[in-house]
Amino acid sequence: MKKILFPTDCSAGARQGFTYACEFARQTGAKIEVMSVYHLPAADASSVPPAYIETMIEERRKQVERNLAAFVAELPDAPILGMHADYGIFTHQEIVDVAAKGEHDLIIMGTRGATNPMDKLLGSVTTHTMMQAPCPVLAIPAQAQWKGIRHIAYATDFQPSDVHAVAQLAELAQTLDAQLHFVHIHTAAHDDISIQTMTSLEHYPTAFTDFTIVRHASVMEGLESYLQEYSIDLLALFIPRRRIWERLFHSSFSRQMAFHTQLPLLTFRA
Repeated sequence: MKKILFPTDCSAGARQGFTYACEFARQTGAKIEVMSVYHLPAADASSVPPAYIETMIEERRKQVERNLAAFVAELPDAPILGMHADYGIFTHQEIVDVAAKGEHDLIIMGTRGATNPMDKLLGSVTTHTMMQAPCPVLAIPAQAQWKGIRHIAYATDFQPSDVHAVAQLAELAQTLDAQLHFVHIHTAAHDDISIQTMTSLEHYPTAFTDFTIVRHASVMEGLESYLQEYSIDLLALFIPRRRIWERLFHSSFSRQMAFHTQLPLLTFRA
């Protein structure tokens, strides 16, 4: 891992996530590129002559760059690769585009959770980025503090398409000197685990520390229970490419996990 992209709004709440990202970068030997997306409020843009809009955008860019410099300066020893302000209407799309063009290995960003019904309906920048990013995304809850990463849980259904993601995760676990635990949430009313699942486990191409089956009617509640019981430091999920209604369901689940888990959440896409 060489390049990490850290998008931020430079708010006080983002500082904890930046501290976490810096420690993570040091542990993995990576450098961080810090970015902030800005745009003009619709009310401001509609109340001035069109010729003045470019001037307003330039003034806004300079202000955001000053904010970024002050934000990064709070951690003078941060492993910074660079920083820049990007103009865009859709924040998550700008983040995705920068990550793709810059060939970043990871995006790290904070999540504050859904604070009102509209946020819950539309999701957040973090979860939209998770669903579209060209690289893994690590979401850091506002209350998360860096204490090292010793135990990583990977929630798996043993889909053949997740092999590449798990290989990346295993490499990260080795770099962090962390143990990789597999957990499967079994929601069926009966107790039988399919033969196919157990066969997949026996022939899985990536090494892991252990495998736990959690029987629970709710996948999310089952995971939350497991995370607490086993003192997990980071939860990893795989987001496959599926038909649209399955993708929407999985998006909803990922969004709930991003909002409700108190642990950093690492997502991989197909």
